[in-house]
Amino acid sequence: MRVGIVGLGRMGGAFTRNLLRRGYDLYVYDIVRSKVENFEKLGAKGASSPADLASKVDIVLTNVPKAEDVLDVYLGANGIVHGAKPGLIAVETSTTDISSKLRVASELSSRGIKFIVAMLGLTVPQAERGETPLFVGGPEDVFRDPNVQRLFMNLSSGKIFYMGSIEAAVAFKLITNSIGFAQLVALLEGIEFISKFGVDLEKFLSAARETAAYNYWFEARRDKLMKEDYSAYFPIDFIIKDLMYTLESAKDVTCPLPMTSLAVQLYIMASSKGYGNEDGIALRKLLKDLCKK
Repeated sequence: MRVGIVGLGRMGGAFTRNLLRRGYDLYVYDIVRSKVENFEKLGAKGASSPADLASKVDIVLTNVPKAEDVLDVYLGANGIVHGAKPGLIAVETSTTDISSKLRVASELSSRGIKFIVAMLGLTVPQAERGETPLFVGGPEDVFRDPNVQRLFMNLSSGKIFYMGSIEAAVAFKLITNSIGFAQLVALLEGIEFISKFGVDLEKFLSAARETAAYNYWFEARRDKLMKEDYSAYFPIDFIIKDLMYTLESAKDVTCPLPMTSLAVQLYIMASSKGYGNEDGIALRKLLKDLCKK
């Protein structure tokens, strides 16, 4: 089975390293040629465009930053649609809006190309190890295809959730991201609040771990918080992008999300202070300034 990966950024690169270690016959493409060359050195085969890659593989997996990138990768002048043969399976994993994915699904279906989404849980280290949860949406027969199942097992170590429709899988990803990023806001403001009473960070995190306040971020960012290390695992500007896609999707179904709206404004404020390329915990610097006496 030949697999192609379009988009060699944080997640796409992690997928690629994982699958190369597992011996996949892998083709790769990215608009940044040096990224392709780096993976060629590791054993992948480079492609000159998404169309070129699609002509060589049985399954193509895409992970790009924005909705417009998804549309270009699939439907643009050198997009997958122009190189794919009927029967190709396309797996879209980018965190973007619902409408762009539905547009791609419709166009590919009309050409006999199979399309599903596999939305990603957790972060790059899990993807690197092949342990990222997958939340899948699209035709069930494509999801059940043996080659797809084998690929998904190698990406997720079996943590696979079939959500039904494309819309349901994307909405699940967007709202769980929003819940997580709102929890991060609450944790960071709690850290600044409790510091006013002389409780240090290590004591707070250890004690609060035994309360209802405990959440994913206590472990995922504990070391970085302790060291005040704001280098990006997931940058604030990426958080803003994801939250804005959530709000756009909520508008389409007339469902207000007041907590998400508040959270995104705080992250935007942090970005305006110059923290946009730093990790989400850099919001702490903004909150620290707001908490000054």
